[in-house]
Parts: sequence; C-alpha cells; structure tokens
Amino acid sequence: MGQMTTAVLCCLMLITSLIAPSHACTSFCFDTPNGPIYATNLDLMTGEGHVFVNRRGIAKEGYRSSTTGVTAHWVSRYGSVTFNLVGRELPWSGMNEAGLVMSTMQLNASRCPAADERPPLSEASLVQYVLDTCGSVQEAIAEVAPVRLPQQECASHYMLADATGDCATFEFLDGQFIVHHGESLPVKALANAPYAAGVDYMEQGLVPADNPGASVERVAAAADKMASYEPGQGVAPVDYSFGVLTETVVAPKRWWSDMFHEPYTRWNVVFDINKQKVHFRTVKCQTVRHLSLSNFDFACEAPMLMLDVNAKLEGNVEGSFTAYDHEANLEIFRTFCDKWGIDVSEESAMALVELFESFECAP
Repeated sequence: MGQMTTAVLCCLMLITSLIAPSHACTSFCFDTPNGPIYATNLDLMTGEGHVFVNRRGIAKEGYRSSTTGVTAHWVSRYGSVTFNLVGRELPWSGMNEAGLVMSTMQLNASRCPAADERPPLSEASLVQYVLDTCGSVQEAIAEVAPVRLPQQECASHYMLADATGDCATFEFLDGQFIVHHGESLPVKALANAPYAAGVDYMEQGLVPADNPGASVERVAAAADKMASYEPGQGVAPVDYSFGVLTETVVAPKRWWSDMFHEPYTRWNVVFDINKQKVHFRTVKCQTVRHLSLSNFDFACEAPMLMLDVNAKLEGNVEGSFTAYDHEANLEIFRTFCDKWGIDVSEESAMALVELFESFECAP
C-alpha cells in the first residue's frame, strides 16, 4: 500500500476520534424465546451516513505502522452489513453473515497502550476487522487480544453479541484490554461509562463522577426493560426493542437539539440475529426499514453495495441498494468533516477514500 502522508494520517486520527463522540449511545443484547436481539442507538449532533454491504475474500491492510514498521493485514472471512458515519471501511456498527454484531460507544476513560511492535488498528477499523474475521464472541475475544489501538485514537468501548446469545464488552483501560464476558457480564447493556460502573450502579447505587448523559442509569433502565419483557403480551421483540431505544434509553437533549428542533438520538438499529435481519430508523426517515443479510451476495466478485441511511424509503430496502459510488462516499466524508470543523484538503480526502478503494479480492 505504501506509506500514507502525514496529512492523511492526521486527518484519520481526527476522524476516528470523532466517530464515537456520542455521549449517550446505548446498546443492549436482549435474550428472547426466538433468539438474541441486539439493539443500539447512535446519539450524535449529525446523522448522515451509509449502510454498506461488505464482501468476503477482500485483502485489507491497516494504515498505521507498529514500532517495527509493520502494518496489520487480513482477509475478510465473512460478509457484513455495516452502518458507517464517515464512509467505507469505517463502521460505527454492523452484523456479519455468521450473526456476530458489534457496536461502538464513546468512553472518556479509555486509555490504550503505548506504541509497540504490534500492528495498530484505528477504533473504527477495529469494528470492520472483527466483523471481517470473527464468527462468534469467543473468536472475537481471541482475535482482539493481540491488537493495539493507537493512543491518539482511543475514546471508545464496544459491545458484541453472536447467534448463540453470547455477549461481551471490550474496553481499553489503563493500557490494558479488558473483556467482560460470561460470569463477568451480569448485565447485557452498555452506554458511556465503563462497564463495571453500570454494574456498580445496579448493585450498590453508586454513580460515577464521569457519567455522560446519565450513562449508568440508561444501562439499568435497559436491563430492567429486558427483564420485564413478557413474550405472551403481543409485542414482538423487535418492536419492543425499538420502544426501549426510543422511550427508555433515548439520549438527553443537547443545546443543538433545541436549536434545530431535532432529537440527539439520530439512528435506532435493531439486529434480529437468528433471522439475519436488520431493522433501522433515523431522525430524517422515521419509518422502520429492514433488510435480510441472507438476500445479499457477499462473494468477492459481487459489486459492493451502499444505501443512504436517510433515504426516504419504507419496508424492505434490499432492492434500493446501489453499486458503490466514489463521489457519494467522498461527499459523506466531506460532510462529516465540515460539520465537525475538521480542515481536510482535497488531496487528503481523495487519498483516504482511494486507500479503502484499493482493497481487492485476495489472490
């Protein structure tokens, strides 16, 4: 791939540090009689983005080097559908064809390890890397343990779930990779405080000093709603999950919410894992749309597909996806930078987009 310019690396550092500046995102994994449901909110000042269909068999490479000059290399084993704020290869959340789901939430307490010989991945690239290479939570734990995130791009934590209902959270605290899984994961919900703080609040009523958007209270509220679900009451699990997202863990309002008369919660996404279905709605298109991963061709030779997340559609949107569009991808990248005040030259923007477009089928 060659070395990237300093300007592009600085641009990427800013971008990836802002992909999760969401002080009130909430995710939860809901065990139902028909299998696990994973639900998540994107809470942010802006809500433009795309849904991407990512193919298997693609050779990929990280853009940052280790202290020994080595970059990360991998080939995607699984196809996936992802929700991307900034553009191709930089997802906020998604699900792969094995049923593994992963989503990002901001965590101010994140502290990643110092640079070493391990090839680093950015926070957003980590989501795509896991969805590309792992078919279960157990595999993801093993795969991420040796990965390093750059200290300059360390502001998030993650929640994962798979088709068995297994769930885990990934955090980088005090330079260590922290996993909550199995017995150490009594609550399948995560917001914007460290996972342990949510448990402490539920067990002891302790509110942490850093509690963005009533984070631990949202975790407790999500847990309570999951525990009180009654399958025989006529509300489908997907509909119930949307209700939790829009009524129980909805983000507190921000000053710009009043100014623009828009909610702070921008996207609601519900993954029905066993059915391989994704349901989503946005502030700009409040009808619930859905798609099934089983109806997409994830073969390397198939065209890469994308869809504007705010497209005015309803119901099944599988037929509305179009072939990857360079200009549309570049435009969403520019829009994100403009709204966040990131000064990016035309040359740097093109270099970033073309970097990800260079990924091809593995030999």
